[in-house]
Amino acid sequence: MKMKKMFILTGLVTSLIIFGSLCSLAGEDLSSGAERTLNGHQFMPSQYILDPFVGTRYGSELGGAMAVSLTRDFHDLDGNVLLSLEGSVVYASLGMNFQQKLGEKWAVGVGGSALVRSGTSALSFINDGATVNNDIRAWGRRLIHRGEKSQLTGGINWQYSTSTLFTPREFAKHIIDGGSLDTAPFLTDGKTWSLQADLLWAYAFSSTFGMRANGHFGVQEEFDSAGVLLGKNRMGLLGEVDFNGRYGLPLGITLGYFYGFPTDMVGSGVRGTVLGFWYTAKQDFIIGLETGALKIPTYDSNDSIDGAFAVFNVKYFF
Repeated sequence: MKMKKMFILTGLVTSLIIFGSLCSLAGEDLSSGAERTLNGHQFMPSQYILDPFVGTRYGSELGGAMAVSLTRDFHDLDGNVLLSLEGSVVYASLGMNFQQKLGEKWAVGVGGSALVRSGTSALSFINDGATVNNDIRAWGRRLIHRGEKSQLTGGINWQYSTSTLFTPREFAKHIIDGGSLDTAPFLTDGKTWSLQADLLWAYAFSSTFGMRANGHFGVQEEFDSAGVLLGKNRMGLLGEVDFNGRYGLPLGITLGYFYGFPTDMVGSGVRGTVLGFWYTAKQDFIIGLETGALKIPTYDSNDSIDGAFAVFNVKYFF
């Protein structure tokens, strides 16, 4: 059944590409970031709600997040609850990406990122450990339609992720139970991949106001369970204001919401609200800060934890 869904999604993207061949692109110069301007409005990026533009660009992100009012149970080596404490878990991330335009309507891209998660105290680190994630992404996009006020793009996105979990508590329990040091589970490695179809849309009401919406639908291999596929989906909506074109103030503001589902699965269930502030004086360069509140699924329970994040974004357009 899950493989059937995968074929349906692939067929959907193929249909979009065929439909896109019937649409014509106006003979305008879309280099150096001009493509992201519709109806006089210059669109801004987002970490979670992607834009539909197929131009050549390079971007980098540096971010951090922290769980808010996280309550954790601390156990003895037999699994009995000793006490519950409120604390924090911190996340730090670094990523880079590059997209190359091919012809008038196609683009391919690659990207990579690293994410580190850890408790903020010695006790929470011993009980919960830490995680290091590495992601590699590759995508292809096809412009379906571009008009004076809107643009629609379809594509396919593939991602491969590796995770290393540091588990001090499991290590100690293994030694106390008489296990050997050679087989003690201090580190646990896992990997997973995902494939999804993307549908990306942008609309400019005026030079000041714009809106974006997108949907991502696909499958993800269950963590460290080869051949077991689960759904991985996300939908998002974002509105934006650019004060530069009409008022001469090089400031842009974005506000959006995205929802990932299934909500109980790590990698797909992240959802939240995003708020961005951008410097918009340059067409071929943009820099800004995006922050917001997230719901983050956990590895060891069906509950999500509340968190806040901030990401520093820099993008160059060629």
